[in-house]
Amino acid sequence: LRQLIDRAGGLTTLANPKAGVFTRVELRDREQKQLDLLADRMQSDLATMSLQAAAANQAGAAQSVQAGQGLLAQLRQTKAVGRLVINLPAILQQEQGGPADVSLRNGDTLIIPAATQEVTVIGEVQSATSHLYAQGLGRDAYIAKSGGMTRKADTSKIFIVRADGSVIANSSSLFSRSNGAGIQPGDTVVVPVNAERVPVLPLWQSVTQIIYNLTVAFAAVKTF
Repeated sequence: LRQLIDRAGGLTTLANPKAGVFTRVELRDREQKQLDLLADRMQSDLATMSLQAAAANQAGAAQSVQAGQGLLAQLRQTKAVGRLVINLPAILQQEQGGPADVSLRNGDTLIIPAATQEVTVIGEVQSATSHLYAQGLGRDAYIAKSGGMTRKADTSKIFIVRADGSVIANSSSLFSRSNGAGIQPGDTVVVPVNAERVPVLPLWQSVTQIIYNLTVAFAAVKTF
């Protein structure tokens, strides 16, 4: 990859290497197969739950089935991106073929965007939107600027998707505080739904996180 970038003349002064988006056809196809299998499994679980809810005549179970069907529809519409998380700054600092470098394959794509000034907030917030990055402004402040969290939000599972595609979990000390530690331009703050509100739906939490992560990756690719 370093050799390819050199052949292209290197990066411009406006480039943001930390936000480089590298995609691979093989990864996209593999991810799509996994998404399809997950959707099929979820559809089977929902069918079983629907029968159980009808037999027991439980309103709560019926509501969970309805919520699950909506989530399944989102999952069916979600398309794999095939993004490979790379450390482009490290690649540029090393010689060709260094430890961080990537051996290219037919169909690989590298997108290097311009530097960004936004922090995006999505998920269970009142208004999912992007905000101008301000030094020292913390995760919770950006969530507040989006109207705060909804009653369905899971406050213990909030995570950050970096511009390079890597994910920082809520358990990290970087984001356990409300100060500006760790928040960077290009970050996406994801507030997931509280899975405990629908305990009979076993795949809710994992499916929700997959959808959010792919949404962020898809948005990064479609920006160009």
